[in-house]
Amino acid sequence: MKHILIPTDFSDNAWSALVYAVKLYKDDVCKFYLLHAEPLAPSSLSALSDVYIKSIMQQSNAQLEELKQQIIDSDANANHTFQTDIKFLTLNQAVINCIDDYPIDVIIMGTKGASKNKSFFFGSNTISLIDKIKNCPVLIVPDEYDYKPIKQIVFSTDLNRFYNDKELKTINDFAFDNNAVLRVINIQTDKPLTDLQQYNLTVLKKSFEGFETHYHSVPNYAKKAEIINTFIDDLEIDLLVMVNYKHSIFERYFNEPIIKKIGFEPHVPFLVIPDNDKNTTI
Repeated sequence: MKHILIPTDFSDNAWSALVYAVKLYKDDVCKFYLLHAEPLAPSSLSALSDVYIKSIMQQSNAQLEELKQQIIDSDANANHTFQTDIKFLTLNQAVINCIDDYPIDVIIMGTKGASKNKSFFFGSNTISLIDKIKNCPVLIVPDEYDYKPIKQIVFSTDLNRFYNDKELKTINDFAFDNNAVLRVINIQTDKPLTDLQQYNLTVLKKSFEGFETHYHSVPNYAKKAEIINTFIDDLEIDLLVMVNYKHSIFERYFNEPIIKKIGFEPHVPFLVIPDNDKNTTI
């Protein structure tokens, strides 16, 4: 059984992510955890009356139950069960607690919440969550994305670090479970591959032998974000995968104060695999 965590603020984006999740795993036995976080500080909780806290709890529970019934009615599937959870915590802490409490395999969420700023592709909650979660992949579903089966996956890597078994297994599982073609893209520099990069490429080829895999070395003729987006469009990619490790392409994007500035707006689902190297800090 797969265990999928779906954070929700009851926005349209959160609903789109939930719909995508149940369709993606339509053939799998799954338990979906519908999580709503109410970020009340402990000091606030102690000052609030029991009646007020109970009112918030009842309202949120009612919304979660309505959401649960809505997804069951719209996409009934005997393979799927749903559990609701509300926590008086920040989103980050609520998700971390759920990962501790349940055997979560992947977190699936929308790009932005109810108070989305259209100038940004990723909302602040999404960016913060990606940065804090160290032991569970996060699958980000673009705003108003219509579900399509995953047939083409692109994994962007600079080949400058070792990939451990857990990271490779996550990529393997998505490719194998969806019978998808995996395309590994490395954006060239002016220099040939180093010995380390050659070694890592060999490891990747060995690890991905179980399904159709292609390796692409793309000239660095523009911003890396533009190259990846062009690659996604030209090859009709259905899922973008990156590992969020220190000095990665991904980290350089997210260190920018304004994501719009660098044009990193993938319009396909985006799987972020956390760095599982205990010797590396993000």
